[in-house]
Amino acid sequence: MCPALTDTVPVRRFELATDDPEKAVEIVRSTYADTRMRISGDEAGFFYRQRTVSVGPLAMDEMTSPMGVTFECPPLTEIYFAAAHRARCRIHSASHEVDVFDGHTLVHPVDETFTSATRDLDIWLLRLPVALAAARAGLDPQRFRFTSLTPNSPALGRYFRATMQHIHSMLREPDTALAEPLVLAGAIDMIAGTALATFPYTIDPADEPPGRAGPAAVRRAAAFIEANAARPLSLADIATAAGIGVRALQAAFSRHLDTTPRLHLRRVRLAHAHRDLETADPGRGDEVSAIARRWGFGHLGRFASYYRSEYGHSPRYTLNN
Repeated sequence: MCPALTDTVPVRRFELATDDPEKAVEIVRSTYADTRMRISGDEAGFFYRQRTVSVGPLAMDEMTSPMGVTFECPPLTEIYFAAAHRARCRIHSASHEVDVFDGHTLVHPVDETFTSATRDLDIWLLRLPVALAAARAGLDPQRFRFTSLTPNSPALGRYFRATMQHIHSMLREPDTALAEPLVLAGAIDMIAGTALATFPYTIDPADEPPGRAGPAAVRRAAAFIEANAARPLSLADIATAAGIGVRALQAAFSRHLDTTPRLHLRRVRLAHAHRDLETADPGRGDEVSAIARRWGFGHLGRFASYYRSEYGHSPRYTLNN
């Protein structure tokens, strides 16, 4: 059995509510890559609230201000996804111009300056490094970009908004499961995968075609997954170990194992969790939730469903017997 990770990822929380424009301007500048904040109208009625939670490379912000505010943003090195609960906003750059209203979901421009002129602002921002989304797509981060700020369809916009709601709920928990490295890696993979389905993005012409990777490549990938199941793994990591590209890896798993690399990884981690439950001792305080989190299952209900489907009974039954 490969040893499970035990070190948790630090969770950082920050909250500010202020009627001091200078303090708000400084917080925005320090949080968002030297973004400048300009306030319109009478500053006597100014108010700004920001709540930020970050875990490793993942960060989420709640931003609220009833004032007219313009953000002047330099080229971003992260991807900023936004869900507007209440807002009247126009985003403008050399390549894009988008109007944002209540209920809209969007992604901000990357690698170009832009302005965001807002009034009556109440939004969530979800921030993720470009490289993590590119890795999920199997593309070179230098070539990867979202080509539109708006979703492919309203339904997909609602789907991504629900994903942000799920991450927000997890981050709000005082003892968030996202502090577990494998849970965090799974959440990042979910966000990136949902974003790629929601927003159009560049297709790298240099990216390899799916090809016809054989059983040997699948065996190399499966062996790598088994040996490294306790570590955060991306599709790119698995593909590199197998000596093929991401698209070829996905095609090979479908053809030879009738599954996906991600589902195979989940099944391997489930098996490790099963073995840990068999050797655990409730008398020492061992718990199903802790073992599930250790192996990347942040949602206890889904873990129990996967476990019952695989082993025919609940994880609690295994722990207690």
